Amino acid sequence: MRGGLVACLFALPATHAARAADPETVAAGAGQPAASDFYETATIHAKPLRRATATVTVLDRETIEALDVASVAELMHFMPGVTLASTGPRGGFATAQIRGGDPNYTYVLIDGVPLNDITDQVGGAVNLNALSTAHVERIELVRGPLSSVLGSTGLAGAINIITRHGRSEDPQTTFDVAAGDDSVFRGSAALSQGGERSDYFAGVFWEQQEDSIDAAGAQDDFEQGGAQGNARIALRGESELRITGRYAAWQAQDYPEASGGPRLGSGELRDSDHDELSLGVELRVGEPDRQHRIRASTYRHALDRDSPLIFNPSEPAASVPASHEDTTFSTWQLGWTAPQLRLGERSRLEFGADARLEDGESDSSFPALPLDLSYRMDRASGGVFAEYVIERGRASFELAARLDIPEGHDAELNPRAGLAYRLRNERTRIRASAGRAYKLPSFFALAVPVFGNPDLDPETVLGLDAGLEHEFAAGAAEVAFTVFFNRFEDLVDFDDTLFTHVNVPEVDSRGAELALSWRVSERVSLHGNVTRQDFDDEQAGDPLTHRPEWVGAARATWRLTERASWVVDGQWVSEAFDFQVPVGTVEIPGYQLFGTVVTFDATEAWQIQARVDNLADKEYESFAGFPAPDRSFRVGLRHQSN
Repeated sequence: MRGGLVACLFALPATHAARAADPETVAAGAGQPAASDFYETATIHAKPLRRATATVTVLDRETIEALDVASVAELMHFMPGVTLASTGPRGGFATAQIRGGDPNYTYVLIDGVPLNDITDQVGGAVNLNALSTAHVERIELVRGPLSSVLGSTGLAGAINIITRHGRSEDPQTTFDVAAGDDSVFRGSAALSQGGERSDYFAGVFWEQQEDSIDAAGAQDDFEQGGAQGNARIALRGESELRITGRYAAWQAQDYPEASGGPRLGSGELRDSDHDELSLGVELRVGEPDRQHRIRASTYRHALDRDSPLIFNPSEPAASVPASHEDTTFSTWQLGWTAPQLRLGERSRLEFGADARLEDGESDSSFPALPLDLSYRMDRASGGVFAEYVIERGRASFELAARLDIPEGHDAELNPRAGLAYRLRNERTRIRASAGRAYKLPSFFALAVPVFGNPDLDPETVLGLDAGLEHEFAAGAAEVAFTVFFNRFEDLVDFDDTLFTHVNVPEVDSRGAELALSWRVSERVSLHGNVTRQDFDDEQAGDPLTHRPEWVGAARATWRLTERASWVVDGQWVSEAFDFQVPVGTVEIPGYQLFGTVVTFDATEAWQIQARVDNLADKEYESFAGFPAPDRSFRVGLRHQSN
């Protein structure tokens, strides 16, 4: 198996995430694309947002800092088409579900390196509560099938977290500290420097939170420390080397997702220790518009977790015994993309290839039962892909396809087509896209003893969307409306009767997204979004969980003075269903939350921020039996050298 992979690595190299910018978007003096004008996720080369045929949302650094939230999970409330399901604060488990897809259908990356751990019991879902906003430059969300470039992915979309780079020609230092209720403390520091051909960034961070939910004598806890950095190094001629890396170690005490939490369950906590390392290296050879790009990356996640008994009082045999998990997951990727082939003044062909090795090891068990859940599994896959782009005046057309050859499964062909057109008034843009994607079964679903099924087929999706964007008020406002349809097939689920994982026929999701941005005046701006979604389930059994019909968010920003600003934000979620072992399927009431942030620039280098979450002290849950945190307050200090 490994010998075949080595041959595959050198025969099918490729890039995983686009890193080269369209020449129209390169910012002067930095050699980097303008963050507000482009996206680089799930596309071979970075593209201007104004020509995107996919549904793309970007949160920039200014917005992230203005919201003053600690985790990527909290930012997801402000993304159209996303439902955040969370068992609580930082120590809890929070996942993003895009357009009704399962949590493991969301592909999560940091600087193009994927973080989905397929030894996880949820099949590869990423805990967004554990991802800090420290040192984040921007977050890109691309919705829809993405296998035409990325291969086996989350089926519903991707979240790419892009970290900061050195910008200033002089060395620049930054640090940020904040403290508040529930023993909240976080701090970060960084050193960076930029130039026309080279730059670097290095940062460290620490976070903790305790006692945010205190019930049944148990208290949750979260601690995390880490470091991340990147460098761009000029080589001979126009060639350059790019390196990015991240390390994080975190410990948490929280309530297992299906346990009923402290209100419906026993209130016993599980203890988790996590260790994460990611590294990416990219070599660009040649002039910017004629570059070969070779990229290698790796990600490793080690987990040691003890979970308590989850007791079902009405059916004791359906209880989940206490368990111990000791897992290690690693993935390695190697890739290459060719220089763009200009086939005409406004058309080009882009292509490349990649290879991936995934390795998972589990030493897990139920201590009270004679069952060994340990396994070892690895898997190789590789693919070739191409994208043809035509730009004619106000129109852009994309046609992409990827052929994958995954080990142990049939070859997969995943096409995608997209169209964008700007009307003559230059203020209205329409777009549409359609594509197919697939996702290989997780190691947990395939290989775990007793519950695993080695004969599972890949999950697939056929997705379509169409949107309209219109600028008004002399360009000060923009509204975007999108309709979508996804047909998920061969979903991997656990069958209680057969006591194993099986493929189930299909689930259809459909809906619409509406987003509005309006700069009312030089001092006031408004942003908001709302998503409606509904589903058809072929199984027609229990209702799908954590899929509210309506979700929405809004924020208003006032520049009070030249030095002070005020943000008020809100989120709305309609009722949804949840499954908890002690009580079965239950309905969770909808809720509305509000928060506020005040920012004061004491000097050009010093800034003070204060935030209040759950301003109205609302009692609510997103998992049944897991009370969310009460109203909380924190204050922070940020410094950046000039």
